[in-house]
Amino acid sequence: MTRIAILSDSASNVRENREAGIFIAPLYVNFQDGSKKDLKEISPQELYDRIETEEPKTSAPGVEDFLAKIQQIQEAGYGKILAIAVSQSLSGTYNSMRLALESQDMDYRLIDSKTITMGQGLLLTYGHQLIQEGLILDEIADKLEKKKRDVKIFAGVGDLKYLVRGGRLSRVKGLIGGSLRLNPILTLAEDGSIENYKSVMGKKRTLNFIVDKVRMDLAGGEPYYLALAYAGDRDKLGEVKDKLGDLVDGADQYLEGPVTAVLGTHSGPDAYVVAYLRL
Repeated sequence: MTRIAILSDSASNVRENREAGIFIAPLYVNFQDGSKKDLKEISPQELYDRIETEEPKTSAPGVEDFLAKIQQIQEAGYGKILAIAVSQSLSGTYNSMRLALESQDMDYRLIDSKTITMGQGLLLTYGHQLIQEGLILDEIADKLEKKKRDVKIFAGVGDLKYLVRGGRLSRVKGLIGGSLRLNPILTLAEDGSIENYKSVMGKKRTLNFIVDKVRMDLAGGEPYYLALAYAGDRDKLGEVKDKLGDLVDGADQYLEGPVTAVLGTHSGPDAYVVAYLRL
């Protein structure tokens, strides 16, 4: 049977694992003195050390970056590609990936995940599981197209200015959140853009609301994947994990870790993410 590789990008919060057939093209963090590749040339801590004084931007991988990954996939003996991109409402990554895939002769399916960070990572994890189960490429891609609608992601963000600065959230929404001193709970709309799910007064109430929402959604007993991520404060991960400990233990797949530097550029250091996928 022809082997299937996964091609994705660093906005998925998943690191490359060539032995497992996972190939990741990094996005870029751009400073005035040059650009650095996400996950490879810049750590989240370096980003937070520089974010206030330098106001970095981000950019998508170029077509050449994805062509290099496709060549690595071919050299590793894979014959087909399952490509999973960060939401094209948030990045030009999908388009670069598409152009690269169209220019070569491997069989592939390209999926706009309509999500980002751990949500995208969970979809990738699900795709990898289906590959391990022996499904063919079209079956896997069709399942992911349906299942991506079940990916839920909620983020607590202490300051919207980074999302506003990066153009991922309108200035009007950003100013409203700041002026009322409300803590926004962000999620993704059906088109994959960022929207405010609810604004809550106080950080503790924000966390409790997210925890209650996750528990309500996962209360049916169906199997699920769960993921937690944090920005600059690792203690926040522990706080969230403590409140969701039984769900962490019960997950079919559990992912955790810091958001990458590219994602931290838009979230800022005071943020955390909870994502889940009902199977």
